[in-house]
Amino acid sequence: MRLFCSIAAVGILQPLLVAGVLLHAPRLLAQTPAQHVHQSGKIRVFYQIEGQHAVDPADVNKNGVPDQVEDVLTQVLAAREVFVEALGFPDPLQTQRFRTASYIDISFRHKDVLKSNGVAYDELQRYNRPGDPKGSLSISFTVATSVKAATNLTPAHEFFHLIQNSTTYFKNRWFSEGTARWSERALGVGGLGPAKILSAWPLPEDQAAAVFAMSYEASEHFWNPLTAKTDATGEIPDSPALTRVQALRYTDGTPVLKDLRLTGWKFIREVLQALDQADDIAFRELGYERWSEENQRSPKNDAYILRSVQTALAKF
Repeated sequence: MRLFCSIAAVGILQPLLVAGVLLHAPRLLAQTPAQHVHQSGKIRVFYQIEGQHAVDPADVNKNGVPDQVEDVLTQVLAAREVFVEALGFPDPLQTQRFRTASYIDISFRHKDVLKSNGVAYDELQRYNRPGDPKGSLSISFTVATSVKAATNLTPAHEFFHLIQNSTTYFKNRWFSEGTARWSERALGVGGLGPAKILSAWPLPEDQAAAVFAMSYEASEHFWNPLTAKTDATGEIPDSPALTRVQALRYTDGTPVLKDLRLTGWKFIREVLQALDQADDIAFRELGYERWSEENQRSPKNDAYILRSVQTALAKF
């Protein structure tokens, strides 16, 4: 099911002084651009067509939805089909952490405001959007208005962050960004990005420390070499879900799925399963009272993540 609608601007009460008496009279805020939504099932994309955060208005197929918006939704639908339905990764909306959420909500912001191509959020959100059942919860991410999904895999990257967040509280960037960068090959060209040679395994202490300090580059220096060792063929297996993805096209007619290659997906799936248990152990042993942002990113987590990698790797 696809839905297209708009959400109107709202007003506030503005205090006024009349004959010495303080009154409140309605005053409309500076006109907020209307918000529109494009939806398929439980995945929704919210966007504006005016103002700073407006998307590209191009609509080649003349269906009333900007191509940029349509392509973002298509890419996320494809990423979900590949990872959840075809490869058996957790469905974020079905996990213990996020199962009370009703939607995956995606929004656009100007890159000057967002400061990146995309940002995923790890907390349940209550947006109170008009038309939603009372108390509806969402998990969400934001993409920059500069992102064009036909040539940019940011939406799929951010969706993989939702898979991570639904499975583990650990957000150390060498893990979170390293594996999210790896995940881009699911829809992109080739089964694996650049991979350095690991000189030793388990990693010596100094090399492990260097990896722990990484972010996106951990994909090249750590995750890709390990996935290459675990998977000689690196193929996405045939399934009804794969058939559905193969039929998906961006609005310019190009296929969303570029090839059938994705190296090491079983290994990465095993790592996430191990982390699902490891963060419970870390919570107890490290004496955390809650999973604050500081705790989720703490260097103290590194050893638990690395042990989870070793546990997963032993199965291969």
